[in-house]
Amino acid sequence: MKKMNRYQQFKARALRSPRVHRAFEDGLEDLRIAVSLAKLREQRGMTQTELAAKIHTSAAVISRLERGQNVELKTLKKVAAVLEARLTVEPLAP
Repeated sequence: MKKMNRYQQFKARALRSPRVHRAFEDGLEDLRIAVSLAKLREQRGMTQTELAAKIHTSAAVISRLERGQNVELKTLKKVAAVLEARLTVEPLAP
């Protein structure tokens, strides 16, 4: 087994805290959604500027969305419609 470096040791200790662990998981989920949106946009052959124009917003809003920052549900709905995608909410695994 490989020895953990200082960062890995710190992370392991920090994640023992339920509050820190939950915040970490929330951040990962935000990142997963953001990356999925960016990949889908690219698969559809659109730039951030093109997508922004289609939903009447700025490229900066799309950039924030793709970084998982300050996203409104109505913006996500518009983006999903333009990308011909569906927003879903699924229960957590037991």
